[in-house]
Amino acid sequence: MNLDKLLAEFKETADRTLLGGIEDTTGLEERIRMNVEKKSKRRFRFTYSVSAALVAIVLVIGFTPYWLQKENASTNTIKGTTAQPSPNQILDPKATALDFDDEEIMRTVDEIVGFLRVGLTQDQMKEAISVPYTAMDDYGGGGDDGAEEYWGYSIFAKEGYQRKDWAMFEGEGLLKREVGLELLVGWKDKKLYWYSLSYVQGKDVYLFKLNSNGTVQEDIVDVNQDGTETPAPPSIFDLKPGEEDRYYNYMYEKKDELLRGLSPIDIVKLYVRAVQDGQLEMQYALRIVDEGVMKPTLEQYLEEVKKNPARERSIWRGSKKMIEMGSKIWVEYNDDETIVWTEYKNKSHETTGYIMRQDDQGIWKIRWRP
Repeated sequence: MNLDKLLAEFKETADRTLLGGIEDTTGLEERIRMNVEKKSKRRFRFTYSVSAALVAIVLVIGFTPYWLQKENASTNTIKGTTAQPSPNQILDPKATALDFDDEEIMRTVDEIVGFLRVGLTQDQMKEAISVPYTAMDDYGGGGDDGAEEYWGYSIFAKEGYQRKDWAMFEGEGLLKREVGLELLVGWKDKKLYWYSLSYVQGKDVYLFKLNSNGTVQEDIVDVNQDGTETPAPPSIFDLKPGEEDRYYNYMYEKKDELLRGLSPIDIVKLYVRAVQDGQLEMQYALRIVDEGVMKPTLEQYLEEVKKNPARERSIWRGSKKMIEMGSKIWVEYNDDETIVWTEYKNKSHETTGYIMRQDDQGIWKIRWRP
């Protein structure tokens, strides 16, 4: 890839079109160059072909003002990739967990999260991940998860390692570095329907889940309790009993009258909870667009979520950070906008906030990202 030529082409086009609102893209160009050159020195199992158009698309997504940061109103960066599945993405089948440190394992997790998405075909999966897998009609999990068949992968496993029971959480093998990652994929009509990915970081084991609607969850799990999530401590975003009732009523009914009289902070608390619960229709209902901006239909929104699991992961992590580390919530009222800010216990974290708007009925909602 000719980086200088690529950046020159992008800068010329971006200055005229995509980034017309930025006075000078020279600094942006230099940041892209440094980032690309830094990443080119790393050892990746997945490789992507890059075009100027793809770089432009990724940049536009990266600059989406989904939430604000107090100091400079810059946006949250997204780990992973939004590139479409490609048959030249190969995972090294010979490596073991002992070959990699936590950073390398996390980088692999990021690559997998950026690649796997709802609707991926089995042929695309085979072309992308060459690690042997165990095919099952029923892996032994309880309940109906909607899938018709399952594939289990033990990635970066030492020679001779074999997982015996996919229904039981595998924590000991991960902590002992007998295996680096455990991936369980549920298929429906030969397409990816959901998957779970467990991995180790230090002395903690994490469980990532991509749901069939494109939402995600990612938590530390209690290895001694067969992989149950570690209970969350009290938070300033916790809903009180009456607020819990309103949350569930609005989730099922989507009637804005239930929101009448609520403050901007009340709305943000409902929204953050909806993100954590993967309630997409509720998130959609709690958003509002500026005058003259076209809001996508619910169907368009739901389909778009499925296409970008890395972005959904970033959104989910952001709301989880607010829940776990938020120490104070307050409202800033200006002449032209209202912002709900969250301050964190760790002062090194920048304050983040949501821009709020009132609809024609006087009900507060969160501004839809342009």
